[in-house]
Amino acid sequence: MSTFKEIRGTLIKSLSSDPSPIAAGDMWYNSTSKVLKGVVLSGAWASAPSMSTARSGVASDGTQTAVFVGGGHLGGGVSTTATEEYDGSSWTGGGAMNASRRSLVGAGIQTAGLAFGGYSPSLDGYVALTEEYDGSAWTNVPSMSTARLGLVGCGTQTAALAGGGNNGPTVYSATEEYNGSSWSGGGAMIQARGGLSTGLGTQTAGLGYGGSRPTPALQYSLTEEYNGSSWTAGGALSEVKADVSGTGIQTSGLAWGGQTPGGRFATSQAYDGSAWTAGGDLSSARHSTARAGGSTSALTAGGDTAAGVTASVEEYTFAATTQTFTTS
Repeated sequence: MSTFKEIRGTLIKSLSSDPSPIAAGDMWYNSTSKVLKGVVLSGAWASAPSMSTARSGVASDGTQTAVFVGGGHLGGGVSTTATEEYDGSSWTGGGAMNASRRSLVGAGIQTAGLAFGGYSPSLDGYVALTEEYDGSAWTNVPSMSTARLGLVGCGTQTAALAGGGNNGPTVYSATEEYNGSSWSGGGAMIQARGGLSTGLGTQTAGLGYGGSRPTPALQYSLTEEYNGSSWTAGGALSEVKADVSGTGIQTSGLAWGGQTPGGRFATSQAYDGSAWTAGGDLSSARHSTARAGGSTSALTAGGDTAAGVTASVEEYTFAATTQTFTTS
């Protein structure tokens, strides 16, 4: 952002009508309406068609117009195997997962997805189970070494990253990498914790943030960056919270929602590789949502709200808009 010192003395055009085309950073004086105008970049959430099934703590990934959502918590301790797919305008049913589970995480795209970890009542507890999705059916593949939920997950079906998480009161810093056929160990996270973000980025440039641990009860704003072998600290979230959702890449990410024992969040923040800045708010505070897309075109679906699990969906768009400026 430019300071007054930097722009002082810069000429601003006086025009009888708004110019076209326009670009971010343009500024002019409209002599007809007698107002100063400029083009700024900003992000906002807008409602989109709801999922068929209200749920939270799902496996999900893809783009804003090609999303898969699998599994999750229906409320009342009930988990599901149901899969839904979004095409940018409506949701349709996909192939059922092989085991019902919640608080798992996903990676990949709609036609080549990956789901791992979580808690499965049908399998009597915390799982390391991994499944691959081909756009129509799920297939069991080799499991992670560590059974856990609330972990970081990102990457692709053949190059995924898993880190942190918890199994009951035990929290982990362990990292695992998936190569399309098996999991292997990676560098440990700086801080062992569960309730982590869904994670964002790639296997060799990943990001994990927020989180919690049950004993002693703590929440974190810590952000960690992974380079394919080790984790280093990045810029902290402006809020201490767990179960945050997010998408994008390590140097251009978007995070939203989350919770603490005191309540839920509707806020979103953008990451530029070193620091987080405020973005537009969701219409409702929620945590543990589905996620897909990138930092300028994202989607959130479902999640846990004050009224319970929801099926509502919102889409995020970051774009240039014309604004009017006033002086005082």
